[in-house]
Amino acid sequence: MRTGTKLIIFLTVAVGIVMLFGGYFMLRQREAILETAMRNEVRAHAATLKIALEDAYRSGRMSDVQRLINRLSENPKVYSVTLFDETGRSMMSSNPLAADEVRNPPQVRQVLATVQPAEIDSNEDLFSLIIPIRIGQSQRGAFEITQPRSFIRADFARARRDIALVTLALFAAIILVVLAVMRRSLLRPINNILGGAFAIGRGDLAYRVIVPADGGELSQLASEFNRMADRLAEQRRAASRDAEERLELERELRHKERLASVGRLAAGIAHEMGAPLNVIRGRAEMLQQRPDMPEEKRDRNLNIINAQADGIARIVRQLLTLARPFNLKREDLEATQLISEIRELIEPEAAKAGVRIEVVAEERVRVDGDRDLLHQVLLNICLNGLQAMEMGGNLRIEILPETTIRNDRHFVALRITDTGPGIAPDNINNIFDPFFTTKDVGQGSGLGLAVSHRIVEEHNGWIEVENDRKGGAVFTVYLPKTGLDARC
Repeated sequence: MRTGTKLIIFLTVAVGIVMLFGGYFMLRQREAILETAMRNEVRAHAATLKIALEDAYRSGRMSDVQRLINRLSENPKVYSVTLFDETGRSMMSSNPLAADEVRNPPQVRQVLATVQPAEIDSNEDLFSLIIPIRIGQSQRGAFEITQPRSFIRADFARARRDIALVTLALFAAIILVVLAVMRRSLLRPINNILGGAFAIGRGDLAYRVIVPADGGELSQLASEFNRMADRLAEQRRAASRDAEERLELERELRHKERLASVGRLAAGIAHEMGAPLNVIRGRAEMLQQRPDMPEEKRDRNLNIINAQADGIARIVRQLLTLARPFNLKREDLEATQLISEIRELIEPEAAKAGVRIEVVAEERVRVDGDRDLLHQVLLNICLNGLQAMEMGGNLRIEILPETTIRNDRHFVALRITDTGPGIAPDNINNIFDPFFTTKDVGQGSGLGLAVSHRIVEEHNGWIEVENDRKGGAVFTVYLPKTGLDARC
């Protein structure tokens, strides 16, 4: 529900309650006033009638008494007038059809005995007043004048209707005034500011709200809102300038990194191909300069040229492997079997280097991958570990018991740990770069780990490398898991 609607409902209910109580108290006050007026009117009639009756009795004009009573009964507000003798018996009445308790009230004898007027509320419809009078030299009588309350009820009903109409009119007028004032002074400014907040939320920082001219709190709020929008716009411009500067710096940095990578790649290619090409050139010149060379030496030189050419071709193939996409032949592989196959391949090299191979694979988990390419990855990492342990050591291959979740997919972690000297901190971020190697010339091309990294990425996995706290390097290969729990 909107705030303006809530305010209107609240004010409507509050005003209605106030006016309801006000009308109720006004009606009660009106009823009390009418009741008092009716009693005063009866007393006035009784006082006048007492004077007239006593005067008629003193003068002996008894016919005037009946005429006076009949004349008074013509008043529509007088229900009946009854005259009583000194014994309390009814002598004459203006309304023979009046109720018996009105024509013969039990309070008459009390009034005759005490000579004090008495007021009687016989029921809710009638009010009576009994007045003692002198009807002779030594005789006393009394008369009762009764007035109905129907006139009060009729007047009360009219007053209630008038108050209800006035209350409804005031209620409607107040609601209309409140609605008009709220729409002009409250709802319109609030909707104006709310529209500005929506615009700012959508990113339109050029939007400005209309500032009311009354100078009130909402006007101050609108002014502060516009100042806030100005500051946000300035901050956006500053952030845009900073972003452009950072982007330009990143472009320059990437350009320099590309140049550095191209330089390292060119240096690596020159380093790896330069030596074989020099050998080929030297052997070819030797064959040209000595055409009479013995057949045995000629064949030996030609074999050396072929070997060096094969080395160059191997480097070119590795570069092509690194550059072009792989055609993966995915299958459901058992990780423990994959590790066992790698162990069989590296056991001869491990025995020569004096390295003990330890395999920890308690769980039989399955991975999704290309068997031959994953062999190449694990073989490259294991051979690097063997070559790093020149004085022997321990090579540990294990399957981590807990799977890793990334992008709602489960991955199996294969960890290979050696006890060699580890990787220098300056080199740990470059070991997957093409032609990056810390080995001596002729010991490696620096492409094995780069190709392994590329193969794992093609499998949607990744490789993490770190130095063990006890010494040695730790390679962790993450491969996608197969089976019913491959996805969350």
